[in-house]
Amino acid sequence: MTREEIDRQLSLQKEAFARRDPDALTALHVPDGTFESPAYGVVKGRPAIREVYQYWYTAFPDLMLTWETALIDSPRASYLWLFTGTTSGPFFGETKAGSKITLTGATESRYGPEGIIAIRHVFDFSGTLMRTGVLKVKPS
Repeated sequence: MTREEIDRQLSLQKEAFARRDPDALTALHVPDGTFESPAYGVVKGRPAIREVYQYWYTAFPDLMLTWETALIDSPRASYLWLFTGTTSGPFFGETKAGSKITLTGATESRYGPEGIIAIRHVFDFSGTLMRTGVLKVKPS
């Protein structure tokens, strides 16, 4: 894939995130693509990938994801992102509803002619669980 084709795919991802559209996000992945994150491990295939997107949109209905300009070296793209959202219900356990979360992370994606072949997210999942009240930490 060319740099321009990958940049177009990234634009489609940004548009789908802005619309909070898990179906459009899922459609950008190849049918047997992989999605890796600290929260879910590795999932494979569009149905499983859609579940991940939907889970986050259900837990954070006001989820906003913005990212910096991607570094593209075909067939890969990497970018840093900022996630903000407010919990509305369960999130890997019982949460404090109304918890506001701000989280930074990084993503590496690999693209092919049919879309995203593999995507890997890196972020502080334990810190996120602490901020939502799921993970309790005792002071030492």
